[in-house]
Amino acid sequence: MTSRKGLPVDKIRELEAKAKEIGLSESLLIENASSNLFEIIQKLNLGTKAMVVAGRGNNGADVLSCARKLLSRGFEVKVIVLSEKPPGQEALRQKNILEKLGILIYDLKVGAIHELPLLLEESDFILEGIFGIGIKGEVSFFHKEVIAAINESGKKIVSCDIPSGLSPDEGLVLGQAVEADYTITFLAAKKGFYLNQGPEYCGKIFVVDIGVSRQMLEEPV
Repeated sequence: MTSRKGLPVDKIRELEAKAKEIGLSESLLIENASSNLFEIIQKLNLGTKAMVVAGRGNNGADVLSCARKLLSRGFEVKVIVLSEKPPGQEALRQKNILEKLGILIYDLKVGAIHELPLLLEESDFILEGIFGIGIKGEVSFFHKEVIAAINESGKKIVSCDIPSGLSPDEGLVLGQAVEADYTITFLAAKKGFYLNQGPEYCGKIFVVDIGVSRQMLEEPV
């Protein structure tokens, strides 16, 4: 069971920093997180056709890494990378790995948003990692359109760490937010999951670790 009291972003950042201090690299944390993300998705039995929608940050890297794990277990996976801005280092790294494995990646540009509903139609479920807990301010018009298309797809939606577009501390919709059926979150539930609009957008919440648990990171050294 998930506690009805989530952690604020600054506390989550402290735990992430502690994980790095003990020697876990960003890349390793992403691999660990995506493995646990995959394990929950597999248990949910949402179907075998996954559409992975990735943003430019580490949440995008998480779902791209998870896409590789889904493929290795026999899922049919299609990948959309949102290309409003260039990807960050870890997301680019994960994207390059998929490309070297011969995985077709659709770079969705601002002018091609009309193609998204048809792409989403081909899946049993959607795994999204557009924004994470670092989201600041209202989402762009491009991202509003992407999120609206995901919400209107009629597919089961899995959000990585937090429904994209939801503020992690306040639980407010920042212009548009993903209406998740499941939120698989790392280390601890976020404070905003239980405030304001948060409960309407998170669906069922699963808390997983990142190769080291919250309790281990909180233990005094």
